[in-house]
Amino acid sequence: MEKGKLVELITIPKIIDDCLLFFAQHGNHIPFHIRRVYYILNASIGFSRGSHAHFKTKQALFCLSGSIRIVLSDGRRKKTIILDSPDTGIFLDQMIWHEMHDFKKNTIILVLASRKFNEKDYIRDYKKFKEIVNNEKSINQVK
Repeated sequence: MEKGKLVELITIPKIIDDCLLFFAQHGNHIPFHIRRVYYILNASIGFSRGSHAHFKTKQALFCLSGSIRIVLSDGRRKKTIILDSPDTGIFLDQMIWHEMHDFKKNTIILVLASRKFNEKDYIRDYKKFKEIVNNEKSINQVK
């Protein structure tokens, strides 16, 4: 995946047989070893999810059914993307703020994560996230 890119789409292969079969493999489609898998379904219509960033965790997010609007930020730039196809997901690098909005009825989100769950890996306040990112950028410019 390209360093510093805010939105990185992941397209996975689709096999059409007596059904549709999609697959993703480490190295070919997923740029990290998968340590955790989780999915979101039956999200309340009108509510948002996410609204956090991770210090270390990288994720690949796919909308298997339905659709969602995702807002991404690196602290400087913001981008909105709609996920509505099971063969296209997004790579969420570490230190990317993400918010999921506009869940349609019967939406199912699959998330592949590079690390096991650890609450200390989460930044849940956008203002704090921006402070951390801006401090990192200042420190990196000095080096």
